[in-house]
Amino acid sequence: MRIAITGGNGNLARKLIAGLGAEPWCEALVALDRRFDPIEPPAHASLACIEADLRDSGDRRWRDAIASVDAVIHLAAQNPYPEADWTDSALSFDMTALLATAASGSGVRRFVFATSNHVMGGYKETDIAVTPGALTEALPPLPGTRWRHDGGSSDSTPYAVAKLMGERLCCTLAARDGMTAVALRIGWCQPGENHPATISGSGTPHSRLDAMDETDRRDLAWFRGMWLSNRDLVDVFAAALRADSAGWPAPGIVVNAVSGNAGMAWSLERAATLLGFVPADDAMRVLGEAKELP
Repeated sequence: MRIAITGGNGNLARKLIAGLGAEPWCEALVALDRRFDPIEPPAHASLACIEADLRDSGDRRWRDAIASVDAVIHLAAQNPYPEADWTDSALSFDMTALLATAASGSGVRRFVFATSNHVMGGYKETDIAVTPGALTEALPPLPGTRWRHDGGSSDSTPYAVAKLMGERLCCTLAARDGMTAVALRIGWCQPGENHPATISGSGTPHSRLDAMDETDRRDLAWFRGMWLSNRDLVDVFAAALRADSAGWPAPGIVVNAVSGNAGMAWSLERAATLLGFVPADDAMRVLGEAKELP
């Protein structure tokens, strides 16, 4: 398989380049981004890094790259962080629309869109958030997560809306043009080691768990429940790239993508049934080791 990865200089892309690039079924990787820092060549696949601007519909560099591959992993965003504003949101959706439309018309067989748990972030303050397995893909979207931090509070609604609209566009194009698509609602995969102990409900590690109030504890449980380990990140994308679509309910599907974290609200039944993805890791098991848990 020949795979293009947008946002190729970023955290998730670098982990996927190393992980997917070591698989014998992965022949070539084409990383696309506006700029690149040095990237370690993968163990098996060839790697080409192409500087291009996905916001420019006439940029032949990314268009030619898309026309040369079997599958696309779309990670790029104008601002890849939940604090993105409405201008960022609009530009991110523009990129997704240009890329997905080009892919659907160029012979790409599988389009994997990196959407986000923030599409369902509004459930964070509901009883669903504390009900194991209740957060399924069949629930109506409720975009935007609100969280507290030292500077006050933040709301990811603009970021989440771009992801939600991207999901719907990819599924619509798949139904219309014969391309299959998977929108992965990715959890929290931090740069580097990505240990669940460094996840918090405020964007920075808690140094004193005994000082947290009930809201802090609930927020922490929500965010830790979204942990996606480095190993499971690679595995869920590999599954999304290779799963047989014959048994899918539609050519485009939306699937939760987190690790198998004990007690979490996120359901992974659809990921197992449609993609064959069974996570290897569990934040609660890694933590305790549970001495880190409040």
